[in-house]
Amino acid sequence: MSRSTISSPGAAVAGHPSRPTPGGAAAAAARSLRMASEFAASTQGLDGAWRVFTEPRILENAVVACSLTGVEGAQAARARAARWLAGAQVQRHDRFAEAADGWLVAVATTGAGAAFVDLDVSDGPRARRALYLHALACAAGCEGADARRLLDQVGQALAAEYGQRLKPWQRTMLLAFQAIARSVLGLPVPAAGIEALGRAQGPDGSFYGMPLVTGMLHLALNRVAPGHRATLRARENLLAGQHPDGTWRFMVSETWDTGLMVRALRGHHHFDQAALPDALAFLAQDQNGDGGWGCAAALDSDNDTTGNTLLALAGTPWADQVRAAASGYARRHQTPEGLWTTWLSHDDTPAPDVVAHMVAGIDFAVLSGIDTAPARRWLADHGRSGYWPSDWYVPAAYGAAEISTTAHPHPPHLATVGTLLAQQRPDGGWPRIDGEPYSSPAATGLALTALTAHRRYLPESAPAVDKAVRFLINAQTDDGTWRDRPLMYGPRPFLTATRPQIHALAARGLRDTLTADQYRGPRP
Repeated sequence: MSRSTISSPGAAVAGHPSRPTPGGAAAAAARSLRMASEFAASTQGLDGAWRVFTEPRILENAVVACSLTGVEGAQAARARAARWLAGAQVQRHDRFAEAADGWLVAVATTGAGAAFVDLDVSDGPRARRALYLHALACAAGCEGADARRLLDQVGQALAAEYGQRLKPWQRTMLLAFQAIARSVLGLPVPAAGIEALGRAQGPDGSFYGMPLVTGMLHLALNRVAPGHRATLRARENLLAGQHPDGTWRFMVSETWDTGLMVRALRGHHHFDQAALPDALAFLAQDQNGDGGWGCAAALDSDNDTTGNTLLALAGTPWADQVRAAASGYARRHQTPEGLWTTWLSHDDTPAPDVVAHMVAGIDFAVLSGIDTAPARRWLADHGRSGYWPSDWYVPAAYGAAEISTTAHPHPPHLATVGTLLAQQRPDGGWPRIDGEPYSSPAATGLALTALTAHRRYLPESAPAVDKAVRFLINAQTDDGTWRDRPLMYGPRPFLTATRPQIHALAARGLRDTLTADQYRGPRP
């Protein structure tokens, strides 16, 4: 429950014409930041967290719609989802995601009439998502689906200790795919396997708080154990969780979103008084028993959220409370090379943004006994060209803001500034994806964060900063927030849009600019 209702943003950036700005650009930016702080405080939950669903997209809605096909009492819900899917836009930032979205709409609306086209992929994330599609095609009876091959693919994925070292929700999905393949082939699914799926179910009937996973598990369970308690509870959760527009949403990542909001607005007097104390208390009390934090209550600890949360708590009394357990967590999960992966599973690899969050979080929260020097060197090697790759957000400016300042704090890597300046659009904003013909408030806020960190070394970036500030002021909506297109991966390569994240990234750019060298607006 939040302190006010958050309306659903549109898919496109919604701004308004240039506002009059009495008092100059600095005064206008200060008013804009005040509005952003007020919006953030008004949408904070009573427990101090920000709990907001992602915007709807095709992936989970197609999966859930398929899982409800032919289910008594669920056809009205399925019809509402199908109507939404009929007008949904496919994601075009990635060829795999674009092709997958197109096929998912077809199979959700026509069933077996959507011939399965196996997407030829070999990289980890896309290969794992290809299994989702293949399992769905087998369950729907689509031409081109091969249940025997699906069974072999799942067996290979589960081979390492029968999947015990995979992410828990990933392993549960694979077991569901296995059940689907066996049912299509007429092979028995052992009762122990069905009970194993049921043990992964949460108290609310969902699986890991995600309709995507819950829908796939319901699809499998309804085929092999239609009257089982786990099947019925999953169905109840899905039907109760459908939004008024007929959709289901990816997930709520309250810990990640709250950490981002604190990092964005801490230091602004209104936010510090109205929202910060409860937010810090929530984050400290949300620490898991292993010393880390998960992005959401239903998920295990991950290193990205742990680093982000440590940054949010750093410099506060709450950091003292979490320090001992967090230090142990960071030491246990550091690789022999001195790095950190995102998840605590054998098939994951270090990501520069995750490593940067852990390094900065460890340093600023003053965790003891952890050598971060190898990780800094590794990060520096990844950005020599001025471009900083990240695994979890699509804007190039995300790497510049979150990685470059950790890899090169004194002095920063100046090639980063040149790369950023070359990407600025005529309206003063930065694109979500390089080459897109429109500017993104979140990407612009990230660019401002990076530029202000480098500003003392490259004062000629000041005109770009002024233009970016003006863009954010003009793009801000009347309620004090910003709207944007999807920009966070989850699960890769599909993108999600979550309003607190967009708001935090844009607002942080304004805050960083206003506090850097006493920003005074455009120079003569």
